[in-house]
Amino acid sequence: MTELTTLPLTGLEVPHTRYRITNLQQATMSCGTAFSANVREGRTLLGVIENHGHGGGTWFSPATRTGRQAMAEFTAGCRWKGEPVGEEEAYEHLVDEYDLARTARRCERKRASLLRGLDADAETADVIEVKIPAVWLARGDYPYMSQLARSLAQHQPAPEVWQVWDGEQWKELVLPDVASSRSRTKASA
Repeated sequence: MTELTTLPLTGLEVPHTRYRITNLQQATMSCGTAFSANVREGRTLLGVIENHGHGGGTWFSPATRTGRQAMAEFTAGCRWKGEPVGEEEAYEHLVDEYDLARTARRCERKRASLLRGLDADAETADVIEVKIPAVWLARGDYPYMSQLARSLAQHQPAPEVWQVWDGEQWKELVLPDVASSRSRTKASA
């Protein structure tokens, strides 16, 4: 088996990085988010990844027969946490990687942070932006960490772990325990 490359924001393992997503268009629909994204190899359009946002699947519409074969081979080589993934899941992770990279660049320009909350299965449950420089959160020296912890505790369902993107990798966000500070406040009142 060939050496796989792990995409940094989603963790999808891919057989190569020659294919890239371009021109992502999104719209909020009644049952989810509709999207359309071009898949290119260099300047060549291989096809389009689409989801209509009505609760149906995500699929690849090839621009050519060779595009169909190329993406089928590519997705067959993709892995998620070391296990093979179906085409649909691979497509969704590729679009998520592109979208998160775009958001991370925007956060960096605005001196904000990209956070993700992970559920008990270490799956992404929530992704948010906060107006706090990522370097403070990654180092853990943000002076209002308790206030941030209280704000993040409001997310439902509550993620097990929060992480901050430091520009290269996800780092666990070390948050103070706001539940115990709330009970101490009530006890002293």
